[in-house]
Amino acid sequence: MNPSHRLEDLNRAANRRIAKLRARVSNLKLPVNFDDDARVAWTVIEARNLWAGFLRAYYLSGAIRTRTRSGKPVRFTSRVFPDLESALRFAVRLKNPSFQRPRITRYDEPPWHNTKNFIKVHQKVGATNLSQIYAALGIGSGFIQRLTDLRNFYAHRCDETFRAAANVGVSLGFSTKPELRATKILCSRLPKRPQNVITDWLDDMANVFDLLCS
Repeated sequence: MNPSHRLEDLNRAANRRIAKLRARVSNLKLPVNFDDDARVAWTVIEARNLWAGFLRAYYLSGAIRTRTRSGKPVRFTSRVFPDLESALRFAVRLKNPSFQRPRITRYDEPPWHNTKNFIKVHQKVGATNLSQIYAALGIGSGFIQRLTDLRNFYAHRCDETFRAAANVGVSLGFSTKPELRATKILCSRLPKRPQNVITDWLDDMANVFDLLCS
């Protein structure tokens, strides 16, 4: 995702990617097979990457001054940055105050998927749309950490990540013990929902992006 002077453009690009991810998993249901597992694993990793990439681009869009879909200007009142690198370096130093290297790598950057970090950096720069950020992230609190737990399982597939992923099934009410496999959780449906969990989460993500950019 790239920063933009128009959040509408950022929103549109994110929604296109969500639509592609959604098309891969929206028809999946129980029981699941090996191909389903591979499809869900790829989708979850890409969805978490999209979430982090969008929040990063959103912050950098504010640094170069941008506008919401409704035309409202977004700017930083406590810090003014001459370029994107300066804005990125500021975010890096919030994570690591001793950072002095001339070149910033992605490993140096803060965990953009972490909403607490995302809110903190916007507080520090005095973003004029803080209330909008609070409101948008408030509705996304249900899926964000769960998505990260499942992404970590698919990326690493070890005992520790399996337990964290299985606990998502408990938190959703699918089981009383952390024993369900990640793909089975994500292809299940919550009560009264017409679609599986991973599709619900992708729709939640799209809603958060829309609210952030509206």
